[in-house]
Amino acid sequence: MVSAIGEERKKRSKKLDFLLLLGASLFVALAGTSVFWVADEHHVNPGWLFAIGSAILFSVVVGRGYRRKFRDPTFVSFFLAWLFLHVVIYLLVLGYLGFLYYIPIAVLELWIGYTIAIWQFGPPSGGSSPQ
Repeated sequence: MVSAIGEERKKRSKKLDFLLLLGASLFVALAGTSVFWVADEHHVNPGWLFAIGSAILFSVVVGRGYRRKFRDPTFVSFFLAWLFLHVVIYLLVLGYLGFLYYIPIAVLELWIGYTIAIWQFGPPSGGSSPQ
């Protein structure tokens, strides 16, 4: 009886994972398409809209690990400066070099940023460890 319940939960979990993956994929496709539509409709360079997306993604990824540090004004200042630098690098590299150059430059920029953040504020807390 116990194994039947465990199997049912496992199947339900796989179905839920599939539906979440499908939903996320559709959302990304819709968001990517709508960026080009909005840019064309309002005569905005799509690079700016992708820069906004990059800033949001950066804020979610980096901010999640350091979410408890946002009470510290020094960290907030550092985070905003890092975010600004990240977007400027994104725009400059895409504008002058192209996306393939952005990947190694972004890895270097994020490595330097995380190194400074860890040095000044400690390591990110991760998902479940209390701090």
